[in-house]
Amino acid sequence: MILDVINFIALGIMTGAIYALLGLSLNLVFGVLRVINIAHGEMLMLGAYTAVVLAGVHFGGPFLSILAALVLVTFVGLVIARLLLRPLTIDGRIHEQRGMVMSLGLSLFLSNTVLALFGPDYQRVPGLLVSRVFEIGDLVLEGQRLVILAGAMLMATALMLFLRFTLLGLAIRAVGENPEAAQANGISVPIIHMITFAIGSALAGGAGALITPVTYAFPAMGFSYTLYAFMTVIIGGLGNIWGAVLAGFLLGIAESLSVIVLPTGFNAVVGPALMLLALVFRPQGLLGRKLIRA
Repeated sequence: MILDVINFIALGIMTGAIYALLGLSLNLVFGVLRVINIAHGEMLMLGAYTAVVLAGVHFGGPFLSILAALVLVTFVGLVIARLLLRPLTIDGRIHEQRGMVMSLGLSLFLSNTVLALFGPDYQRVPGLLVSRVFEIGDLVLEGQRLVILAGAMLMATALMLFLRFTLLGLAIRAVGENPEAAQANGISVPIIHMITFAIGSALAGGAGALITPVTYAFPAMGFSYTLYAFMTVIIGGLGNIWGAVLAGFLLGIAESLSVIVLPTGFNAVVGPALMLLALVFRPQGLLGRKLIRA
């Protein structure tokens, strides 16, 4: 029994890395733009289909697929931010409700465009270590899921270092804290919005390319990952990137362990249940700051 628990915890950590990356990138976008991006899961879908296309033409390998997904979805994010979000900006701030409605329309547009181009079939791509299994004593680890864990943590760490130690990262943090003060100090808020949205989209796209060897790519996949991103953000704390990371791993572990105690199929209710508990008992999230109303 103890061994089963350890194995499921390990599996949950590997799954939670993707949830953490999605929550981290969604929280980055919200923290700077103050827009709830309902199309975030579709950015992951675009990354997954980038890997599918490259595998279909037998070009490159898994690493090139991830790099191509990062580049392509970064470009898509820049285009979306310039053409769709910038017109919604008033006095350096994007209109929150209009931005959210726009992202809903974008989600429907992207998923239906992919459906028209690729059809409804489920597709999968070769991975780096799909058939490899590593055994450490009685602990069994799937090789490809270790690749996913390492890739997700590498991207998350790169983002943290970028935000902490680069001038552009400091500018992004400044706009997130106070866009008016940032603009008064010479920072172009619209450009920072574009760059931030592109970075958040790129991380989701990279996650999509990472997971295609162990799951299937299909046009409607973005919706479920958007839900996981939102659950992670709500549990961890809206706007708190460290909270999203913590919540992502907790959600992955909880889902994995639920298989031991819950009937088959009921693991799907674990995430929503944790989200509801967080909303009831800690609405600001695990690491969020409590709101004080006057």
